[in-house]
Amino acid sequence: MILTCPSCSTRYLLPPAALSPAGREVRCAKCGNVWFQAPPADMPRTVDLTEPVRQHGAAGVSGVPEKIANLPGPPRPRRRAGAVGWLLFVVILAGALGAAALYRDRVVAAWPPAGKLYELVGLRVAAYGLVLAEPVTERSSEGGSEILTVSGTVRSTLEGERPVPPLWVSLLDDQGRVLRREMAIPEPAVVGAGAQVQYKVRFAAPPHEATKVAVTFGETP
Repeated sequence: MILTCPSCSTRYLLPPAALSPAGREVRCAKCGNVWFQAPPADMPRTVDLTEPVRQHGAAGVSGVPEKIANLPGPPRPRRRAGAVGWLLFVVILAGALGAAALYRDRVVAAWPPAGKLYELVGLRVAAYGLVLAEPVTERSSEGGSEILTVSGTVRSTLEGERPVPPLWVSLLDDQGRVLRREMAIPEPAVVGAGAQVQYKVRFAAPPHEATKVAVTFGETP
């Protein structure tokens, strides 16, 4: 652009970039006159721009402050349903483990190898390594009273000696309800590898409704 001094009419060639968008004061080198020079009407104006999101690998303009808008992230899946599912899983698992620990004698009786797993976690199992033979019943009378004798054997399947826990001998009716129950102490109290011990219990005046006998392991001594 060409500037003309209002005082001495001296003309100067000045690049538009030398003026700010708002204009500036200039001084005449010949006469020293100072005046305010506005920028030309077609001079580009500066505005604040938000830099567009760049593609991966594209570089920014050196020296230009970046103003990058934060894009909304992808919608997050609801965690409530997942949390409820995990909570339900934990509750079911805890219940299953509790039942397995509480009824471990029955579990081992149904599946003997489980006894080793119980002992590995510190839970003693009365039935581990022991097998109950079918009980034998015998009726007799003594002093005019009926006596029911239940006897049987307990055999070890382990390679070493093992203490034998007490046994519960129960009299049941047709519906499986316990009518009477007595504890039997096997003798001897320790059984060797592959050996067996005997037990016997007597019921005086057994209930007439009793039709079945059940033998189960009791508390481990």
